[in-house]
Amino acid sequence: MVSRGGLRYHQSVVTRKYPLDPLRRVREENVDREVRALSGSLRQIEAARDEAERAEARQRELEASMATTLAAEGQLLGRGALTAADLARGAAWKIASEMECALRGRATEHARAGLDAAENEAAQRRRDLAEAKAKEELVSKHHDAWVRAGQAASDARDEEDAEQAHLGLRGRRGER
Repeated sequence: MVSRGGLRYHQSVVTRKYPLDPLRRVREENVDREVRALSGSLRQIEAARDEAERAEARQRELEASMATTLAAEGQLLGRGALTAADLARGAAWKIASEMECALRGRATEHARAGLDAAENEAAQRRRDLAEAKAKEELVSKHHDAWVRAGQAASDARDEEDAEQAHLGLRGRRGER
């Protein structure tokens, strides 16, 4: 029993607060923040992947269109159906198409680079989350050990109080 200011409090009535509770809350908040960051990174990966797929599809469509047009023009040339002006326009179209193909190729490369960057960012977020979870788990384990130690101390006090009450009761019976 603890005596304070004339009042007597039993120790089981006085609760002890976990001393690392603020740290535990901060670590839990860090884990939550890292989970949100990883979720955002995964959304960015999906958006970058979609953009890369669209860019690749646009490039394939252009290449297929160019191949079809060149094949048709080759057939016309083989039959002798093209004039010199047609050949000049065809050469200009081929140059413009090659420039467009190169432009779309660069767009595809840029989209792939964005996807790679998003994947690298997500990998870093995964590492950050693992580190935050490990730190949170460390404090959580300490808290569990602290609770068990407090419970063991409380059980020991209860046992001692029960023993003292029993011995005190036996002592009073012997006095009579």
